[in-house]
Amino acid sequence: MKRFGVLFCCLLLISCNWLASKTEVKEELIQKELDTINWNDVDRYPLFENCDETLSREEQKRCFQNGFNQHFHKSLQQQSLVVHQNLNDTLRVQLLIGKQGEVTILQIKKSKRIAEQIPEIDTLIAHSVETLPKVYPALKRDIPVNMKIQMPIILKAGTF
Repeated sequence: MKRFGVLFCCLLLISCNWLASKTEVKEELIQKELDTINWNDVDRYPLFENCDETLSREEQKRCFQNGFNQHFHKSLQQQSLVVHQNLNDTLRVQLLIGKQGEVTILQIKKSKRIAEQIPEIDTLIAHSVETLPKVYPALKRDIPVNMKIQMPIILKAGTF
């Protein structure tokens, strides 16, 4: 009976070590997989409701940019802006699209000419971003992730 008890204890110790080593191997494989993922690239870009999520990533990006630009220009058209010289310039808005789809302005890059001609442009952009339709966040491996996006906005205005 003593031999059976000793044998049982030995088997128990061996099986515990075997289970522990399986867990370590599993954790090591998970870590290797995480290390190979390019976290700077997403599987799906942020989207508006009218964008098709089955499109290619490039088409998703274009759909988001077009939706953002259309919303911004529509918002801008509702303002009574007066410019004193013809304006054909591009500004860049850096946005952070959060995991829940919230949109935050990180930076607005504009030329001196835009700043002089439309001094309230930052306020107009902020208002436009606040009134954006629902944004669905970017996905990486079906997990919502934060994503920075730089949006070019072309401003064309003329004096009449």
